[in-house]
Amino acid sequence: MKNHCKNKIMNRIIIPLQLFFLSLFLFSCSSQKLPKLDLQNESARVFTKGDKMFVSTGKIERIYQLTSFGLVTVSLKTFPQKKERINVNKSSNCDWAISNETSGNLVSLNARISDDEKFTDTHISVEAEFEYPENSLRLKYTIWVYPGANGLRTQLQIKALPGFDATKEIFSSDITESLLLKDKPLDITAFGYSQGIKTNSKNKILTEEKITSETQKVDWANGLILSGENGGVILVKESNKSTSLKKEQDVATGSFLLDKNKISITGAGMFPKNLKEDKYLSCWANWLILYSGNDDDANISLKKFDRRRFPVHPDRDIFMMANTWGTEDMRPECLYAAREENVLKELESVAELGIDMLQIDDGWQTNEWLPAKNSAEYQRKDVIGDYKIYPEGWKNVKAKADKLGVKLGLWAAWTIPSEKLKMNYDSGKFSAFKLDFANLNTIEKRDELMSKARDLIIYSGYKTCVNWDVTETPPRAGYFYGREYGNVYLENRKVTTARANVQYVPFKVLRDAWLLSKYVNLNKFQVTVQNIDMTKDTTKTDAKKYNHPYVVGISLMASPIFFQETHFYSEKAKTEIKPILAVYKKHREEMYAGYVFPIGDEPDNKSWTGFQNFNPETNSGYFTIFRELNNNEPEKWIAMKFIKNKKVKITNLETGKSTTEIIGETGELKFEIVQPAGFLFLKYETLDE
Repeated sequence: MKNHCKNKIMNRIIIPLQLFFLSLFLFSCSSQKLPKLDLQNESARVFTKGDKMFVSTGKIERIYQLTSFGLVTVSLKTFPQKKERINVNKSSNCDWAISNETSGNLVSLNARISDDEKFTDTHISVEAEFEYPENSLRLKYTIWVYPGANGLRTQLQIKALPGFDATKEIFSSDITESLLLKDKPLDITAFGYSQGIKTNSKNKILTEEKITSETQKVDWANGLILSGENGGVILVKESNKSTSLKKEQDVATGSFLLDKNKISITGAGMFPKNLKEDKYLSCWANWLILYSGNDDDANISLKKFDRRRFPVHPDRDIFMMANTWGTEDMRPECLYAAREENVLKELESVAELGIDMLQIDDGWQTNEWLPAKNSAEYQRKDVIGDYKIYPEGWKNVKAKADKLGVKLGLWAAWTIPSEKLKMNYDSGKFSAFKLDFANLNTIEKRDELMSKARDLIIYSGYKTCVNWDVTETPPRAGYFYGREYGNVYLENRKVTTARANVQYVPFKVLRDAWLLSKYVNLNKFQVTVQNIDMTKDTTKTDAKKYNHPYVVGISLMASPIFFQETHFYSEKAKTEIKPILAVYKKHREEMYAGYVFPIGDEPDNKSWTGFQNFNPETNSGYFTIFRELNNNEPEKWIAMKFIKNKKVKITNLETGKSTTEIIGETGELKFEIVQPAGFLFLKYETLDE
C-alpha cells in the first residue's frame, strides 16, 4: 500500500516534469530560425522571417511556422480582402504525418523559379527537406507558387535512410495535407469521376455528395468544395483516383478526413516496401484553392488553377482527331483498318473534312513495335487473310500526310519500350501518341509510364504529346493526373455494335461531357463523334434520329475525336459537317482561352441543355445549345453564368446573324430551336453600357 501511494506521488511529480521539458523542447524548436530565403517571380513571392515562411501568389498568402515535426500552417488569407481562413488560436504540430508523428530536423530549404521542364506554368518551387531519425526517413515538402493564382500545389516526397525497416512500418498515418479552418463550412460538396464507361455504362460518370456529418472519411472523391458565407476552400487530390477504382488496385490514392473544422488529406501513393535509399519517391500531390463568391466562382477558381497546373499549348494541344479503330466493333476488322492502304484513303477524307490529325490505332505493329510489312510478319491469327500492312514503313503514309497538311497520331500499348517510341517518332514524326491498356497498380509502373511520356515529349522538342485513356476501370492516368502530357480519351462509343455498353447514344455522350465540364477543363478531354448513318441496332440507340451537325456539336467544347473511319461518310453527311468544322476552326483558339461550364438541364434525351464558354479576361465567350430529341418546347429560357445585368451581342456562327440582348438579374437568355434534335453554335460579346 505504501509503495502504491509512493508510486502515485512520483507519477504526479514525473508527469508534470515530462510535460514541462516537452514544452521547453517544443518552444526551443518553434523559436528556431528558418534559413534566409527571399525569391520573387512577378506577383509571387516566398520569404522567411524568423521561424516563419511566407508564401504568396499575390492573390493568396499562406504562412508556415517551423516546428520540431515539420511545417504547420498558421495563416491562410485571400487578397485584397485579407480574409483569414485558418484558426490562428489552435494549431497542430505539422501539416503532414507520413509515419507516426515524430520529431524531425530541417535539413535544407531552398526556392527556385521553375516550369517543371515546360510541363506546367512558371512558378516558384519551394523545397523543404526534413530528416526523421526515429523512423529512418527523409522527406521533401514541395510547394508550387504560381504568380496570380488562387491556389497552391503541395507534394511530399519520401526516401528511406539506412536502417529503415519496411516490415515494421505500415504508413498507418499518411496525412499529406491538413488545414484547421477558422469557420465551420456551411456546405461541403464531394465530387469524383468514374473510369471505365465502356464496362460500366449504367452509372453516371460523375458522383456528387453533400457531406453532412462533422466527422467523416470520404474515400472515393477527387475533391472537396467547402463553402462559407462568401467563398470557401477547394481541395483536390492530384491522383488517378476514380469512383470505379477497386480497393485492391488502389495505390494509396487516399481519402479526405473531416473532423469538425479540421480537414486532412491522406494518400502516400506508395507503400513502405517501395521506399529506396538512393532516390525520392513522390506522394500524390494536393491542390489548395481559395475562392470568394458563390458556386460559380468556386468552379471557375478550380478551372483556372487546373489550367495553371495543366496548361494548354496551342501549337501542340489544339486539334481535331480521327481514329482508325472506332467504325468496326471487334477484331480483326478494327486491326485491318490500320493498314497503309486504308490509312492513305482515310488521309484524303480527313483532309477534305478539315480534321487536323489522323491517329493510326492498333493493327500497324510487329511484336517489336515497328511497322509490320505484311500480315505474316505481324504473327497474329485474328487478321483477315494475308495482306500488306506497311511494306515501306511509315514512308508512304508520312509523305501523303505532309502533302495534304494532315498530322499523324499513333496508338501503342503502354508497355512499348521508350526507344521504340522514339524510333517511330523519328520515322513518322507523329504529333500525338496514345498509350493504352495501362494498369498503374504500383508506384513503379506509374512512375515508369509518366517518365516515358515526359522523355518522349522532350526528345521530340515538345512537338508531340501523349494522350491517355480512361475507358477501363484499372488505374490509369486519371482525371487529375498526367494531363501535363496531353489529353484524355474518355470512352469507346460505336455505331456498328450490338453491345449496349459501348453503343453510341447521343444523349449519353452529351451527358458525360456535360457532367465532366462541372469540375474539369473539358477541352483537355476527347469527346467522340460518330457516323450515325452506320447505326446497326436501332433498338438500343436512337442515334439515327439525330443529325450530323448535332452530334458534331456535342464535341466542340471538348477536344473532338472522330472515332471512326471518316471515308464512310456520305457526300450529304460531309456537306453538313464541313461548314461546322470550318467555323469551329476559326474560333477554337479563342475558345481554348475560355473555361467551359454546363448550362441548362442535365441531358436526359428530353431537355434543353448545353455549354457556356467564358473568358474572364474579355467577359465574352461561346454557347453550344441543344434541344434534345424528345423535347417538345421550341423555346427555352436558360440561365447563363457570369454575365448578369449585361448587354450582349450574340452571333449565330452558322448563319452569321447577330442580335443584341439585355440579360437581367436572373442571368437568363431565351433560345429558340424550331425542331427537336436541334443545335446552336453561338458567340457572345458583352457591350459597354
